[in-house]
Amino acid sequence: MSTGNTLDLPDEISIANIGEWKEKFVEFVADTGPLVLNAEHLSRVDTSALQLMLALVKKAEAENKQLSWDNPSAALKKTAVQLGLDQALGL
Repeated sequence: MSTGNTLDLPDEISIANIGEWKEKFVEFVADTGPLVLNAEHLSRVDTSALQLMLALVKKAEAENKQLSWDNPSAALKKTAVQLGLDQALGL
């Protein structure tokens, strides 16, 4: 569910629901203005989800859009650090 230019992420993004979130991310990055990802409830994230998130970050950068994280969960930060993607994701 999104509010304005904020996209609220679910409890889990994984290979099981990656297609659904890819579509949501494509729509989200098409929005104008600053983009905010609210990841406070994200308790499970796998490698495919982080790859998708990185693609979103890169797309936003390529289109000169401001993208930021609101309340990134401990699970998201931990997994991103383990995979060496925390800086690339802007966490």
